Amino acid sequence: MANGNSGDHPQTDILVHNTQVYGREADDLIRQIAELCSRRELDDWWEREIGWSPQLDSIISKAQLRLNELLDRASQGGWEFRSQ
Repeated sequence: MANGNSGDHPQTDILVHNTQVYGREADDLIRQIAELCSRRELDDWWEREIGWSPQLDSIISKAQLRLNELLDRASQGGWEFRSQ
């Protein structure tokens, strides 16, 4: 069972420990996704799309697609965003 330490889970490494896991682009996309959804939503997406041993190209494309969906949803809900 994971205890929250570095190396326990890629998602925790990226979001809590700020460790590079899949490369800067993929990790940054995942951080942006985490800012736009609940933890449960993030976990569900992660289990469904990322898992434990994904391909880097696949992570980037899936994360970009999810981020775009969340940005569209937020925009339709009246949220405003600043570019990072």
